[in-house]
Amino acid sequence: MPTMQGPTVTTAEQLLTLREPGCRHELVRGELQRMSPAGHWHGAMGSPLQAFLSLHVRKRKLGRVYLAETGFLLTRNPDTVLAPDIAFVRRARLPADFSPGYFPGHPDLAVEVTSPGENPAEVHGKALRWLDHGTQLVWIVDPLEFRVTTYRSRDDIRVLGMDDVLTGGKVVPGFQIAVRELFSD
Repeated sequence: MPTMQGPTVTTAEQLLTLREPGCRHELVRGELQRMSPAGHWHGAMGSPLQAFLSLHVRKRKLGRVYLAETGFLLTRNPDTVLAPDIAFVRRARLPADFSPGYFPGHPDLAVEVTSPGENPAEVHGKALRWLDHGTQLVWIVDPLEFRVTTYRSRDDIRVLGMDDVLTGGKVVPGFQIAVRELFSD
């Protein structure tokens, strides 16, 4: 009995037109990565950070904050398109005009919110992958452990607990929020 295979997708252009209900996708070195949709807890935990970050960036005209599922085209031949849960790009790096497709390059800040059952090694690998492609700051939000891990480089990784303050440093100047605020109702 023949098995059904999914669509063949190896380029950013093919990924952009892919319609496969019930799945989210990224492209890693030309290989399609299928992911199930995030659960409600995942979205609820990322929402406060996105709101605080967006307000800060907008008030100070620092750049643009992107919602989950926005693809960033990181490499070509083979293509890599990743989509963080939240992203920020500084004003100086924004494209001059609108063009369809993925953002051409990396975000300055990538935020990933962990899901229940997600492998810690995979999450760490995601953060390193963002750094390797030029992202200057990565935040991993862990709603089950009530902590945020910040990655400024492979050697500068810090775990922040409920009593700590998350800052944007030079990447998002002036941004700061108590970690506790991210996890309180």
